Amino acid sequence: MDQRIFHEQLAYYRARAQEYDESTRETAELQGVFARARELLQRRDPCEQVLELACGTGTWTQVLIDIGQEITAIDAAPEMLAIAQQKLRNTRVHYRQADLFEWEPEREYHLVFVANWLSHVPPGKLDDFLSRVSRAVCPGGHVAILDQYAPTSEDRQVMKEGEGGHIYAERPLRSGKTFTIIKVFYDVMVLQEVFAALGFEAISSRLDESFFFLEARRC
Repeated sequence: MDQRIFHEQLAYYRARAQEYDESTRETAELQGVFARARELLQRRDPCEQVLELACGTGTWTQVLIDIGQEITAIDAAPEMLAIAQQKLRNTRVHYRQADLFEWEPEREYHLVFVANWLSHVPPGKLDDFLSRVSRAVCPGGHVAILDQYAPTSEDRQVMKEGEGGHIYAERPLRSGKTFTIIKVFYDVMVLQEVFAALGFEAISSRLDESFFFLEARRC
């Protein structure tokens, strides 16, 4: 895959940071989906150390504050991190800027949470990314992933197929400028098999016709 797509994807999220929250406000259709995801996330027992990958502007970080004693929130876009830090203003959250395609875990956590990022990881990098995620989880710890297994009607309007069968999306900003990003819809059974090979017990729930919530426990 051309490396330029990774740079363009990051450029998109950096440019979108200031309009991200308004553009992702939950529609009536998604309110139930994310309410169910929050319920599944919050039902777990409180833990000490939580890692959030691709935290964006802190939407799910706010939920994680009620679960973890200490949160490490990582994102590649400094603009996203600045907004999250300004919104939350919580000393228990520690922010780090890192490219998740290059990131390596420095320690183990009781919970690693990833929302709406896995679909931006191309198939050729999936095993490597999940392997690195697995190394960030302590024995008996968990991974929780919220993402899509199928496109929404909005996704279908901006989807396009690239070379080698890769699926992309052409995303616009308010200015009218467009960016091409990676958008892959992984079969949840495939993801469960990958986690099983990494030494995890995984279960998944389909939240609607597009979104899933996967939980995996490190054995």
